[in-house]
Amino acid sequence: MINLVKLSDSLVGKVRGNPVAISLFKETIPESYQQQKVVPCSIVRHAMDYGEIVSFDQHHHDCTTGVYTAGVDPGTEEIRNGQYLARNIPAYTDLGAEQIKTGDYVLPQNTVVGIGAAPLANVPEGIHVDWVVVVCTPHWANFIGGARTVLDGTPPRGSCGSSFCSDLFAIPWHDDNVVITPGDLGGRMNNRLKPEEMFVVVPNQYLESLLNIMTSTPDARAVLEATKPEDSEYWEKRKRSKRAKQAKASKPSQDSLDEKLSMHWEQEAKNLIAMTPPGIIEMAINNVEDFARDTGVDRITKSVVLDQMKSIGMDPSMLN
Repeated sequence: MINLVKLSDSLVGKVRGNPVAISLFKETIPESYQQQKVVPCSIVRHAMDYGEIVSFDQHHHDCTTGVYTAGVDPGTEEIRNGQYLARNIPAYTDLGAEQIKTGDYVLPQNTVVGIGAAPLANVPEGIHVDWVVVVCTPHWANFIGGARTVLDGTPPRGSCGSSFCSDLFAIPWHDDNVVITPGDLGGRMNNRLKPEEMFVVVPNQYLESLLNIMTSTPDARAVLEATKPEDSEYWEKRKRSKRAKQAKASKPSQDSLDEKLSMHWEQEAKNLIAMTPPGIIEMAINNVEDFARDTGVDRITKSVVLDQMKSIGMDPSMLN
């Protein structure tokens, strides 16, 4: 069985708050899961931001659409046929509204009696985790979302346009696949998502693979070089960098980091680049130095490192 605490530890700092374990309760809701009158999709926030162990059922909730989508309440006629959408959102046709409230977008009625959420590192003993949901930036969604892809080549389901309750409670059950989604307006609002955040849902059978992704170090340079044609400017840059390092190697070096540098780096810049994971730090140094040469800079400052990161779409706060 997957070590949930170890998996949680591998994700903390890369996702917002606690990774959240979602459990489907088919007969009874365990006493350890506090039943709250909440919007169903907001159980993510309660576990993620507050560390609570919570659940909802037919009698404990604050959104009829959410419990209908989660299969614990038959809902109203206008919810089942989607007319509450068609009547109030001009863009919706009757057909579109009905289809988005049926099939893969809802958990069949009576599949469960309730659904619970708990911090991944604090799942009560004996509770089965059906899937894990995290809130993160697109950068980390690329890694976390590959939990199935690395096993059998199946990409995650990119969900957009359905309700977040569908993405969280129904689609993983029907699809048996990882879901990457921005969530709908309600799901984002109820979970207090920032503009740059999104959800990733990973079913139980891919959690071991997710742990492997988060704890292993890829050979990023080898992957990059496999993509470069023989006439790529990349190879010339590599040669220049290699010559500079060979020249530097003939001089006494101060420490292992300095050995990797071929230009003058101010200490603040060294401290920043030193936060890079060991497996890719040399490539990161080369990229910064190439950026400096290309922009006519002969001295690496902290600002140069930050500018280089921004130039390739990386968020400098990831190194904090």
